[in-house]
Amino acid sequence: MKRFIFSILVIIISLAAGYHILSIWRGIYLYQANLSKESLLKAIRLNPSNPDPFYRLGIFYQWDFRNIDLKESLKYLRKAIERNPLEQQYYLNLAKILYRMGEKNASEQALEKAILVFPASYQGRWVSGNLLLQQGVLEKALPHFTYILTHYPNRSSLVYDVLFRAINDTDFILEKLVPKDASSMNQYLVYLYEIGDKESAKKAWGKRASYGIKNGRTETLRHIEFLIAHGDLNEAFQVWGTRLREEGLSTPSDGNLITNGGFETKEILGGGFDWKMINVPGAEVSFDHSVAFEGKKSLKIAFNGKENVDFRHVYQFVALKPNSEYVLKVHMKTNAVTTKSGLKIEISGVGPSFYGASESLIGENGWRELMVVFRTPSQSQGGVIRVRREKTDKFDRFISGTVWIDNVRLTIR
Repeated sequence: MKRFIFSILVIIISLAAGYHILSIWRGIYLYQANLSKESLLKAIRLNPSNPDPFYRLGIFYQWDFRNIDLKESLKYLRKAIERNPLEQQYYLNLAKILYRMGEKNASEQALEKAILVFPASYQGRWVSGNLLLQQGVLEKALPHFTYILTHYPNRSSLVYDVLFRAINDTDFILEKLVPKDASSMNQYLVYLYEIGDKESAKKAWGKRASYGIKNGRTETLRHIEFLIAHGDLNEAFQVWGTRLREEGLSTPSDGNLITNGGFETKEILGGGFDWKMINVPGAEVSFDHSVAFEGKKSLKIAFNGKENVDFRHVYQFVALKPNSEYVLKVHMKTNAVTTKSGLKIEISGVGPSFYGASESLIGENGWRELMVVFRTPSQSQGGVIRVRREKTDKFDRFISGTVWIDNVRLTIR
C-alpha cells in the first residue's frame, strides 16, 4: 500500500515538474484569467524565468486605455523574447507595437523573425501580410498572402477580401497573387462568383488556358451557370459549345438552337443550356418511352388533380441575337387535362424584356404543333423557354391529366 501511494506521489510530482518546464517553453502560466498589473508583477517576482507574465504585461500596456504605455509594452515584450525566443506570437506582437511607434524597419525585422521561428504558421503569415500591407510595402506583403492561398486554401476568401479593398486592381491580383495551379484558380473563380464580379471572372477563366489548366465539366458548368445568372448568355453559350466539342458531343446541324429538343437523352452535360426539370407538388415530370412524336421517347408531365399548380418547372436557357426574328415550335399531346388554364410553351427575355407564348391546350388532344413567332429587342442576349401552366382563380382550379412534349425547335427566321 505504501509503495502504491509513493508511486502515485512520484507521478504527480513528475507531471507537475513536466508542466512547469512546458509552461516556460510555451509561455503558459497557471493563474487567473483576468490579471492586474500588480498580479503580473508578482508572478514575475515569483518566477522570473517564465516569459508569460512579461508577455502579458506587454499586451496590458498596449490595450488598457488607462495605462497605455508603448515603451513599457516594448520593454516587457523584449524580456519575454529573451526568456523564450521560439514563441512566434511574441514577435508578432513586437512587430505590431514597433509599427505603432513608427519604427517600420524594426517592425519588419520582428516579422522576419516571427516567420523564421514558424514558417508554416497561418497566423504568422496573416499578421505579416496585413502589417506589411498597412506599411505600404506591397511587394513584401504579397509572398505571405500567396503562401496562405497555396497552403491554407480554405482561408483564400479572407485574403481576397483584404486585397480587393487594399489594391482594387483585379488584373494585378490575377497576375501577381493567385497561384497558377488548377486548385488555386478554381478558388479564385469561386470567390469572384460569390461577389458577382463577372468581368474579372471572365478574365480569370480565359487565363486558365494560358496556364495550361484543363477545365473539368463541373468547373465549366459552374462558369456557364454564373454567366447565365448575370445575363451574359452569348458568352455562356460559347463556353457551352467549346465544352460539347471537347467531350465529342454533337451540336444540332439543322439550325435548331434547342439542346436535346427531342428529349432523347436524359441530359447532355447536366447543366447550363440543358433542360432543367423539377417535380413540384401536384405535378410529376418524367420521360415516357411508350409515347413519342418522333424518336424513342417524350417528356411527360402528370397532374394529380389536388393542386392549383403554377407550373414553370421545365425550362431551358437559349442564347439569341438582338433585333432578330425567331420561330419556336413544339409538339404537344394531352389526355384529360382539366381546368381552363392549360399547357403552353413560352419564351421570355433575359435582360431586355420580351415575351411570347403559344395557345394553351386542355382536354384531349393528339399530337399538335404549337408555335410562337417573336422578335428580340436590341441588346438582347437571350431568353428562357418554359413549358407553362398558369395558376387560376377559377372555381375549377385543381388541374389533373397528362401532357406529353416532344420535338422542341427554335430557329432564326
